[in-house]
Amino acid sequence: MAEYDEKTEQATPRRRQKAREEGKVPRSRDLSSIAAIGGILLIFLFGGRFVMGSMMETMSRFLSLQYGTEPFTVLRAAAVQTMILIMPFLGAALVFGVASNVFQGGIAMKPFELKFDGLNPLKGLQRIFSMTGLVETFKSFFKFVVGGYLLYRIMKNDVFVLPSLMEMNMTRLAAASGALITKAALYGFMVFFTFGLVDYIVQRWQFERSIRMSTEEIKEESKESEGNPMIKARVRTLQREMARKRMMQEVPKATVVITNPTHLAIALRYEAKTMAAPTVVAKGADALAGRIRELARKHGVPIVEDKPLARLLYKRELGTVIPEELYRAVARILAYIQRLRGVAA
Repeated sequence: MAEYDEKTEQATPRRRQKAREEGKVPRSRDLSSIAAIGGILLIFLFGGRFVMGSMMETMSRFLSLQYGTEPFTVLRAAAVQTMILIMPFLGAALVFGVASNVFQGGIAMKPFELKFDGLNPLKGLQRIFSMTGLVETFKSFFKFVVGGYLLYRIMKNDVFVLPSLMEMNMTRLAAASGALITKAALYGFMVFFTFGLVDYIVQRWQFERSIRMSTEEIKEESKESEGNPMIKARVRTLQREMARKRMMQEVPKATVVITNPTHLAIALRYEAKTMAAPTVVAKGADALAGRIRELARKHGVPIVEDKPLARLLYKRELGTVIPEELYRAVARILAYIQRLRGVAA
């Protein structure tokens, strides 16, 4: 109780995901079991006549010795016919049981772990006499009492029908017995389905309580998510260095470098056939501007001084085209470079 009292905060999405990865999801075994039984009841309700007819037909074949008198042949035929009859019930129970589990907690795959503690009889006794074990025992006893009382009420209300069953032929006897069994099964299903829903609500409440977190745990999780500040700073530094290195690799491919002349340097690239407008491929201030100019001179990229234009271009992000209001100013510079190249040629 003290542990739960300390954990007053709702679980974070990361805590919930971790619990799911460990296979911890709110599920009621009672609800899953009764859902599987519900699938069997549906087969009885919608295909009971067909099943009973198949059983009577199979029985008549055995009694008329259609399968022969060889014991192994008869047993093999009995096994095959029995499997054919029970397969729809097994399939319905499997489908409804799986659907119930998925509805309750989704699909949670827990990694297989071999735990030898489960083979320890002392651990088993501790689980039996623990609070959880006692609660489960009480639940089982309560369900047994309710089921017995329900059977008593049904038998009490329909006991007057039982003497008349002795006077019926087989067809009417089967129909009357089927009606009584169906009635008892439906009453029992509704009662125990209600128990299953209540148990699921309790299990969900216990699960939410078990994954609650304290304020310290939330702080620790936040730190783990955000990471160490020193490591984050180092990562950001490395990212900036890598981005700067990629940027400097674009300078030799630039068409022109526009300077401030010493504080700023912006490299533009323009190819008339493939680009709609000049694009900022590199920019820098102070020492980085000096490296851009040096690299441009080394690779023969023209350097043009234009203080107002350099200040405006420096505000643009890398990889973006220049705005329309700067088209004319940049076009004059590009035309000037073309004239210089023409003269040099």
